[in-house]
Amino acid sequence: AGWEGSGQGVFLKIAAGLAAPTQGDLHLASQAMTGKDHRSFLAWGVGYLPSGRLDEGLMPHLSMTEHVALKTPGSPFFIRWPKSARAAQEKIADFRIVGRPDTTVETLSGGNQQRLMLSFLPSSPKLLLLENPTRGLDLESAAWVWNHLLSFNRRGAAIVFSSSELDEILAVADRILVFFVGRIIADLTADQSDSQQLGRAIAGNV
Repeated sequence: AGWEGSGQGVFLKIAAGLAAPTQGDLHLASQAMTGKDHRSFLAWGVGYLPSGRLDEGLMPHLSMTEHVALKTPGSPFFIRWPKSARAAQEKIADFRIVGRPDTTVETLSGGNQQRLMLSFLPSSPKLLLLENPTRGLDLESAAWVWNHLLSFNRRGAAIVFSSSELDEILAVADRILVFFVGRIIADLTADQSDSQQLGRAIAGNV
């Protein structure tokens, strides 16, 4: 939790191997990860969902099929387009995305863009790192997203997420780290916190 730009975004990127810490060591469970690249984090079972759907998560003007092709391991010189189109159709069905395999991602609604991004998370993650996973979504879409994410948690994955919605944090989180001007200033348990206490901490009053 924290005002936008208070450090939680940097924290998540470091934990995903997308930014390097300036000091200290980084461990995921007992695995030393300091200095390893993002691919090493992916291989370990880390999934990352950025806040900016069309800035970081998806590429405008490319279709869902093209996104699937880029995400599929294989030869960099040969793409099996029919296979990619079928895989895109499966994601559309599994994640209830309103669109077609040839739909370009910028024409999708925010909720459908989010569902597409969710479809690219690892199938059996150990750690999920999420920036504002339900930002801009209606209540039904937000409920669907959390139902999907918590299914990973029930299978043993840890979830670390940031959110600007205090009610969402209190409803979902077990533990809350509050960031203020680049530092963690409070470490709270959700079941012993309320929105007023959390709001005061976010403002730097602890």
